[in-house]
Amino acid sequence: MFKPVRQRLVRTHPVTGRKSLYLSSHAGAILGMPVPEARMLLKDLTDHATQPRFVYVHKWTLHDLVMWDNRQTMHRARPFPAHEPRDMRRTTLMSEGPTAAQEQA
Repeated sequence: MFKPVRQRLVRTHPVTGRKSLYLSSHAGAILGMPVPEARMLLKDLTDHATQPRFVYVHKWTLHDLVMWDNRQTMHRARPFPAHEPRDMRRTTLMSEGPTAAQEQA
């Protein structure tokens, strides 16, 4: 329902200098590539990045606090029992700006 937003596929962390792939379930195209090939590449990259050896699954216990850097982490919410409430708070800090030049509306 929203207009697509261009993002860099490869990002460099501004502090550590480490490179990471920006993969998400709503990514559907790569600039300069035919859509079918781009979607296949995105699927292959996602399949690689989500291998069990690269995935952290948190086993919740009382009073746990989990934090992550959204700039280089893929994350998904998982179902949990209704009798085990979660308190999620998001903090967004100003960064260096968009990862790709955005078109003006």
